[in-house]
Amino acid sequence: MGSYWKRVFRPCIREYYFNTPGKKKIGDLFKMIKGLIVPNSLVYPDIVCELTTHCSLKCAHCNNLMSCYEKPYHVPAEDVIKDVENLLSRTDFCVKLTLLGGEPFVYPELAKVVKAFQNHEKIYCLTFVTNGTVIPKDELMDLIAASKNPKIVISDYGLKVQKVQELSELCKKKGIHCELGKATSWVDPGGTENRGKDIPQLAKEYNACFSARYCRTLLNGKLYTCARAASLVDLGYMDGKHDSFDLRKERTDKEFKKELREFLTIEYADACNYCDHALKKVIPAGEQLEQKQV
Repeated sequence: MGSYWKRVFRPCIREYYFNTPGKKKIGDLFKMIKGLIVPNSLVYPDIVCELTTHCSLKCAHCNNLMSCYEKPYHVPAEDVIKDVENLLSRTDFCVKLTLLGGEPFVYPELAKVVKAFQNHEKIYCLTFVTNGTVIPKDELMDLIAASKNPKIVISDYGLKVQKVQELSELCKKKGIHCELGKATSWVDPGGTENRGKDIPQLAKEYNACFSARYCRTLLNGKLYTCARAASLVDLGYMDGKHDSFDLRKERTDKEFKKELREFLTIEYADACNYCDHALKKVIPAGEQLEQKQV
């Protein structure tokens, strides 16, 4: 129960309160808590969905390894929609759907994905995480504004190419909640080599990591322990068998929920073997390797 409380129950409550503006609905809160405690029910805190590995920046120390992609690609919208729908159909509901990249606003089929989930009965909040370098067209912003509890989170690294103020003002104009994440420093995740840590050390690091609770990432039909894990597997640095849950595998609903609960409460992640966050080495945020055009 301890792992379930830490990785599922508490994150669901937190995401609901931080992402549902205004007065909370007792009925919605009761429905969520019921889904968290009733056997064979399952509430998912946050589907972090990676739409593309294309990015408008090329950060030297990108935690999600976007700068390592020599041939970045877009995930087809029909695959994204099918995978998210598959997860939603097997769970009672999801507090938040987060769309990111790379850079989500360079994803050519973003409008199609937004239309599919903007008012989905099983999603409370639709969130976009952007680096603020791309100003979406009015038509897309109107779609986002018409979504259920929409939010745009801007990661502000203080770079000249970023249009943070312009995007923030556009969000205000459209009635979209905008959250500014000012970051002058990062914690260095290090390179992609295997550190050779033992399982007790991996468990210690994973249980202390924010990603273990809030950043499980969907990419190409699989949920991963974090966004870095998704990229490590996608780029071929690790096999990912322990760190992933295959949404496309044939199962009964009962088997799906049981195996997903087990995945959500695993005690360690292999991805921590390819990460130095536990060392807490501070580096400047958003340092660029080179100028990049998308």
